[in-house]
Amino acid sequence: MKRRHLMGAGLGLTLAAPLVAKAQQQFTFRCHSFSSPTALDHTLHLDRWAERVAQQSQNRIKVEMYPAMQLGGQPRDLPQQLEDGVVDMIWTVPGFTPGRFIGTEGIEMPFMNTGLSASMSAAAYEYAANNLADSEYRGIKIISIHSTDRALVHTSRKPVRTQDDFKGLRLRVAGRWIGEAVTALGGTPVGIPLGGVYEATARNQVDGFLINWAITHPFRLYEVAKYHSEPAGTGLFQGMLLTLMSQRSYNRLPAELKAVIDANSGGGLSRQLGEIWDTQTKQAVDAARAAGNEIIEIGPEEKARWRNAVAPAYEAWIGEMNRRGRNGRALFDQMTAITARHGRA
Repeated sequence: MKRRHLMGAGLGLTLAAPLVAKAQQQFTFRCHSFSSPTALDHTLHLDRWAERVAQQSQNRIKVEMYPAMQLGGQPRDLPQQLEDGVVDMIWTVPGFTPGRFIGTEGIEMPFMNTGLSASMSAAAYEYAANNLADSEYRGIKIISIHSTDRALVHTSRKPVRTQDDFKGLRLRVAGRWIGEAVTALGGTPVGIPLGGVYEATARNQVDGFLINWAITHPFRLYEVAKYHSEPAGTGLFQGMLLTLMSQRSYNRLPAELKAVIDANSGGGLSRQLGEIWDTQTKQAVDAARAAGNEIIEIGPEEKARWRNAVAPAYEAWIGEMNRRGRNGRALFDQMTAITARHGRA
């Protein structure tokens, strides 16, 4: 009997061992980003996110950061790298991979925005989670979708005060639908990577660019753009910033670690990131003023004229969504309803 008792105890220990090991299993995920390691995207978001997840999981989740495309490829390749399992997470911008996030790019169109990143980020996450999860985010867990601060028209030699002033201007844009809007306003859209905007403007290869305030400061774009034209209150549009995780990688986690990721994802995180981005606007505006630049406010009447002019961009987006088998009009109506609820004027 004593021998059987010892054998039973030994068997119990044998069975318990893998359970203990499983409970303490650790997971390492790789996050790939096009952004600089010193940029806000890392210093105030991605790096801090990885630290929180590690702490809250008692170091059972480790996120390795690879900024500046350190794992190879171009920024446009990031979604494919995520889908292929080369990496577990990415930080990207919809327009960098043309055609991949067209539904999300819709919310970047002019006058879809609220003017504040906090409210726009909440709207963008709600819109994407409710309407795009089964299409362009299939197989992806959305960690956050947050927006830039308000974006506007920056020009080097010719100020933009009315719609007529767009005529003949070559303006750098970050995506197709902003480009459609520039065309509708009378200008010519030009695609240039962010890192090349300063030089292209300085060499008069473009007459200006459409971009948010905050990014003009670290890239010193106020040195080459002397005029900054923005519709009063809201700016012209707001770009989207995507932090995405492979659903396959997320599904590897046990329930208690999925809960850690969930607690650091979603609409709440998106709004918090927006609040951070909103703090960056003032220093960029101040830098432009200190450089002696002119900030031009587009009043309500002219703003309404611009809004009417960009309607063809909306119709083009709706048509593209229809061609992809989605109800473009219904999505557009959802977009406008959600953004209005979050503060779009």
